[in-house]
Amino acid sequence: MRRFSCVLAALLICMVVGSTAVGFGASIVFTQEEQDFIAAHPVIRLGVDPSFIPYEFIDTDGVYKGIAADYIDLISQRTGIEMVVQMDLTWTEAYELAAQRQLDVLPCISRTEAREPYFLFSDPYYNFQRIIVVSDGNTDIRSFEDLFGRSVGVQTNSSHHGFLLEYEQITPRLYGTVVEGLLAVSSGKEESFVGNLATSSYLIKTNGITGLKIVEVETEEPQTLHFAVRNDWPELVSILNKALSSITKEERLAINEHWIGVSTEVNYDEIIRILAIVGTIFVLIVAVSLFWIQRLRREVAMRRQAEEELRHAKEEAELANRFKSTFLARMSHEIRTPLNAISGMAYLIKKTGVTSTQRSYLDKITQASRSMLGIINDILDFSKIEAGKIDLESVPFQFDKMLQNTINIVSYTIEDQGIELRAEQDPDMPDHYIGDPTRIGQVLLNILNNAAKFTKEGSVSLSVGLTDRTEDMATVFLRVSDTGIGMSKEQIDRLFLPFHQADSTISRRFGGTGLGLSIAKNLTDMMSGSITVESVEGEGSTFTVSLPLRIDRSKEHKRETETLRFYFETLRALVIEKDPESRERIQDYLMSFHLSADYAGSEEEAIDRLLYAQGDAEASYSLLLIDFDTPEGGGIEFYQRLLTQGLWTAEHKSILLLPMIREDLYDQLEAAGIDFGITKPIIPSVLLNAILESFHMDLRTLHEGEGDSEDDELPVTDHYYHVLLVEDNKTNQLIASSILEQAGFRVSIADNGKEGVEFFRERGRELDLILMDLHMPVLNGLEAATQIREMDPSIPIIALTADAITGSQDACRAAGMDQYISKPFEPEAFVKTVLSAIRTTNADQNVSSAPAVLDRAVGIRNLGGDSTLYQLVLAEYLKENRETPRQLSEAIQSEQYGEAIKIVHKIKSSSGSIGAQSLYEAANELQKQLQVADVARIDESHHIFKAILLRLLEELSAG
Repeated sequence: MRRFSCVLAALLICMVVGSTAVGFGASIVFTQEEQDFIAAHPVIRLGVDPSFIPYEFIDTDGVYKGIAADYIDLISQRTGIEMVVQMDLTWTEAYELAAQRQLDVLPCISRTEAREPYFLFSDPYYNFQRIIVVSDGNTDIRSFEDLFGRSVGVQTNSSHHGFLLEYEQITPRLYGTVVEGLLAVSSGKEESFVGNLATSSYLIKTNGITGLKIVEVETEEPQTLHFAVRNDWPELVSILNKALSSITKEERLAINEHWIGVSTEVNYDEIIRILAIVGTIFVLIVAVSLFWIQRLRREVAMRRQAEEELRHAKEEAELANRFKSTFLARMSHEIRTPLNAISGMAYLIKKTGVTSTQRSYLDKITQASRSMLGIINDILDFSKIEAGKIDLESVPFQFDKMLQNTINIVSYTIEDQGIELRAEQDPDMPDHYIGDPTRIGQVLLNILNNAAKFTKEGSVSLSVGLTDRTEDMATVFLRVSDTGIGMSKEQIDRLFLPFHQADSTISRRFGGTGLGLSIAKNLTDMMSGSITVESVEGEGSTFTVSLPLRIDRSKEHKRETETLRFYFETLRALVIEKDPESRERIQDYLMSFHLSADYAGSEEEAIDRLLYAQGDAEASYSLLLIDFDTPEGGGIEFYQRLLTQGLWTAEHKSILLLPMIREDLYDQLEAAGIDFGITKPIIPSVLLNAILESFHMDLRTLHEGEGDSEDDELPVTDHYYHVLLVEDNKTNQLIASSILEQAGFRVSIADNGKEGVEFFRERGRELDLILMDLHMPVLNGLEAATQIREMDPSIPIIALTADAITGSQDACRAAGMDQYISKPFEPEAFVKTVLSAIRTTNADQNVSSAPAVLDRAVGIRNLGGDSTLYQLVLAEYLKENRETPRQLSEAIQSEQYGEAIKIVHKIKSSSGSIGAQSLYEAANELQKQLQVADVARIDESHHIFKAILLRLLEELSAG
């Protein structure tokens, strides 16, 4: 009873507050302009929709009713304005009259972009739900997006009409009334009709329309009703907004309950409707409550089911991600480990006595390994796959080197097809850019491979040039044309889709996954470039890649016109090439070099020109460019005949243009006396470097083409550092230890983590650094590093692993490792990383205590204070000892210790005189070890001696 009294008191308080609110809400303060407007326009003409039930309508008695009508009554009471409805008009007629200002206000209308030019809109006063009405058996339309590409029924000039016009994918079919549209769907004449929930539900049931169901339309914003005022009466909009603001929440709820109640009541047939009118309010409330309770239960059940399905889907996705992560980790290790062996062994083989041909083969193995590594780094990186992105580099690179490497890789595919590869490049385009050479090479390689695969006869042509250039930027094009099978327009449209090929028979006939061109397109888009395709079935295809690249102006000085003209003004070349296109390209290249030349299309014509040149000194040639296939017996045999016949002398220079993948001919060049050989197709910079190198000119750049070795000199340590390599793979042990020993390290090996920990426990004080593989039997690298770090917190530990997935580096850091080196590794970078880690740790002992190599004051004092004489002595010392490190290494390696003693003794005596005391002491120690033939001590002393000597020579070279 007490609780009931409290509730009753609360209700009374709410009623008092509500009544007070009504009283306050009825008081409106109008501006002078608004008061003047009301006085000037006491009557407002309304245009209404006679059948927009329950929002507004004209009932059978001719009375204007509905939600809007109730709001209008309240507004009229509070403003004193009389609102008069213009009867006997359809909605379309009312809308058009209002747009022409023949009616003043449309009181129940949605705001759309199409209506903005004609009306000013009040604040919204009511929300409504937009829905789609379809037949019961329709399973195709379940959401608004399913209407795309279809014709959809809608009432003319309704808000839904304007809503549908915003979607080009939908074709509206117009109806004068909602009932007409609903009947069209019911009869099968129309597939769907868009309207609002309240009106459609009311009319379906009051008109006895059956066989329909409702699909909700999810829109970004709620649909609202407004007063639409003629656009020259802004004062009326302000008046209406103030009147609407004065309507209290209780009044709005009363209007809503009244008309929603009516809507619910008309959901029953005539007998039920009559019974409901005379029935009790209690029965109605119970019925409505049961309906909403059931609906809420159903929605709760559906939501729980959806949440359960979402939970299962999440668990399955997480499980799939774990499987994928595990798979990538294994694939990372399994692919990168043999790749490390391939590139590492190729590097070690090049350090032995290989021929030029073998060196060329090894260089191509290295290039292919690096290209493969660049690609699998992104395939195996889990985070990049999940994020759908690949990071692009922005580094300086030489375009011709990238071009040559790509041609080298694809050359074997071209040769297997029995077709020709032609290449043409604008010789005046810059060669140095800033960008991502790996990605550019990957795009070009995919397109060249695609062209080669579909070309059974004829040729594949590569053309490179510029379409646009500014001072700092250039747009480079790469155009690949083939004489293959070609494609139709429909096939081109599907060409760049992943796992798609031109047609379903392509995979069976030619193989492949259909990923190459898709990858090329994605990478090109990421680099802000484009790919275009032109093709004719049965004739071939042309792919054009355009890429904007920043020019590396700091390096674009090597081909300055005046410099080349200075070097080549006294040279004259004879080019022997039977192919007119190749001859024309070579002519363009030589002209860009400012090198004058004559051209012969056969060996007979070449001999005639050489004979003529013998009688005319001004017509003589200093350079011979011979295509290997032009002379009948081959270029080498032809060159030897020229020497025999006296038409050419060995003092003049010669370059042989070799067929693709004929590296076996390199070994014959030196024996034949030919200065240089380059393979076709010819890249301008490769040809230029070959000419410069043949004449030993100072402009010579590193030769990036054939015969160019990529094995730079390893850094040499200045101390005999001891490194522990913990690695279970024997091949990786051989590669890493060999590289480190060549750089002057002492290397000990442990086959697994347990042996590594035991070695460190026994001999840890001897070690300067530990290289730790991650995946090993008995004890893995992470656990071994953790145990070692507990014994010594300062020893540098570097992870050496084939893992390349996100998370590996974090795990290494957590285990106490300092750095992370991925396999396969570049030997030079590998050694530099090891040296950097050791020197950083031992900075106080090894850097600060390192003695100066050369004390110039002591040297000048030894020469009686004559600084000029001292400089002459240093210059002679440098000249005499440039080859000393190599000569000494060869003598020690061949165990010719007597010869080595002579070399060291010579260095020792002169080094002391010039003030190189540390070198003098190192030479003295090495000489002692050589005299007693202590092999172990010789290696250590030789390494220290060589490091100091190289530092001294470097200092003298720098001046």
